[in-house]
Amino acid sequence: MAALRQVPLILLGAGHVGRAFLRQWIRVRAHLAERYTLDLQPVVVADSSGALADWQGFSAETIQAVIDTKAGGQSLASLANAVAGLSAADLLEQARANGVGDAIVVDVTAAEHMTPVLRQALQQGYSLVLANKRPLAGPWPDAQAFFRSPQVCFEATVGAGLPVINTLRYLVDTGDVVQRIEGALSGTLGYLCSRLEDGEAFSVVVGAAKAHGYTEPDPREDLSGIDVARKVLILARMAGWPLEMGDLKVDPLYPAQMAEISVAEFMNELPRLDADFAAYMGALAGVPRYMAEVGPQGGIVSLRMVGERLAAQLRGTRNLVSFWTEQYTEMPLSIGGPGGGGRVAASAVLNDCLRLAQVNPCA
Repeated sequence: MAALRQVPLILLGAGHVGRAFLRQWIRVRAHLAERYTLDLQPVVVADSSGALADWQGFSAETIQAVIDTKAGGQSLASLANAVAGLSAADLLEQARANGVGDAIVVDVTAAEHMTPVLRQALQQGYSLVLANKRPLAGPWPDAQAFFRSPQVCFEATVGAGLPVINTLRYLVDTGDVVQRIEGALSGTLGYLCSRLEDGEAFSVVVGAAKAHGYTEPDPREDLSGIDVARKVLILARMAGWPLEMGDLKVDPLYPAQMAEISVAEFMNELPRLDADFAAYMGALAGVPRYMAEVGPQGGIVSLRMVGERLAAQLRGTRNLVSFWTEQYTEMPLSIGGPGGGGRVAASAVLNDCLRLAQVNPCA
């Protein structure tokens, strides 16, 4: 058997998706070694509290300890040998100083201000796998390097585990011209819309979603539509339209005056919106779906009532993305399926790592 080729992984983030990724790594490591003579080897795992580093690579037992610690609500800094206070930039410098080459930096955070450290990684000759949408949806002058580098993959940023990014890449790379993109891109808002369709009051639906952990602790992070806007902006830029967030009209599911109050006050005020939502749905035909649509000049992200369209068939957290192109004019090329969950997102991250490790360009 040929010698294993080791590819170091620097994992930034050990939250829900990060832990799912590490569990999958434990499960498939032997398979990847047998099938590809490849060892994807974590050498750094970091969260906001600190980091663990082993430049020769962690054992499965150490990785399991990381998973158990984080799943139990503790930080990485609580583990023996963890180092607190190191920034991601410091970790990259240490990796280079310790002879770590051809590494893949995996950003499964939702952190802002990651662009400088990710660009640093590229400058060090490292590859990137992103589940973090923010660097890709930032100002185009900062983000364009990630779209233009063949060493950057980001399938998990749109549609979780659905092959949305790879399908769009296939269309563009084979010479098709994308004319319009439309999608229901939020599992959380899909759940909300399904419950509204069933006749439940908006405040009740949001409260239930928050109680089940389907929304962020502050539901406005979902209800604002900004996360959906980031996703469709990523697709627009992949299609060749260097749009900015300001080119999208984003309609949140709450009025502006509710944006600055506390979470508790927001939840208490929600019943005031029930009558408006009921009237909106009663006045128009179709079923409610929170949709994003974008073209070369811009787009809109909003709640709308849809009728005889694929989106009307969605239930629960399912996502749908449709591409209208020169080749797909009368009927779009559509991709649908589960649009959320740590395991499917982690699968997309792992597959991106595998593609990069096999020197299969992602751009």
